[in-house]
Amino acid sequence: MTFILKWIVVHGKELWRKIWFKTANIICNSNNIDDWVYKINIIINKIKFSWVWTYLKEKWIFESHIFNFNKNIYDTEIEIYLLKKIRNNKKFDSLDDLKSQIEADIIWAKKNIIKVMTFGTFDIFHLGHRYFLREASFYGNCLITIVARDKNVLKFKWFKPKNNEKKRVEKLKKMKVADIVELWDSDNPLFWVFIHNPQIICLWYDQEWFYKELKDNNKINNIEINRLNSYKPEIYKSSLLKYMI
Repeated sequence: MTFILKWIVVHGKELWRKIWFKTANIICNSNNIDDWVYKINIIINKIKFSWVWTYLKEKWIFESHIFNFNKNIYDTEIEIYLLKKIRNNKKFDSLDDLKSQIEADIIWAKKNIIKVMTFGTFDIFHLGHRYFLREASFYGNCLITIVARDKNVLKFKWFKPKNNEKKRVEKLKKMKVADIVELWDSDNPLFWVFIHNPQIICLWYDQEWFYKELKDNNKINNIEINRLNSYKPEIYKSSLLKYMI
């Protein structure tokens, strides 16, 4: 499972600045995290950045290098999504050796993409949808969204969508929240799972049928499945909004 932390950025000894890598440090006294170098996402003010992060358990400190970032975030609360272990920690004979290893870690992290998949009708695109897709994107580097076809909406929800499948796909693509948008295969709901082979699937809080379908399928038992919280469901829910438009 993806490990998620929330901590405040603190001042460190700035050792990594000597080898030309700007870093952020946080104090994290968790016994659930191993001494490893991790590929992670950092969420700063709801914006996602990719990092390489080292956890030094004996010091309870995370040290990190963020890609393409040059802002002061001391005393800022950040969210940390531990996506994948890169390697275990080790001692180096020189700063040059450490720098070379960090460069290799960064190359590895950029090449190894974590794909996240979501499903939905997205009939009347609202803030709840945006919240769901943004939260799902935090779990990886590539968000793939599968949009239900009109006839599948009728089959599973017993009503026709206000917007047809073409309009719903076009709307999602224009929003640029998901990296890839596909139409649901009519006959096999898991078709795109097998095609894209995501490491993580994020489901809406009320997608009960899909959650059971995924859990019962032994062909995808290596995929992490997360149920995400809702965003003001008493307001931002398509079944309610369709009567207001």
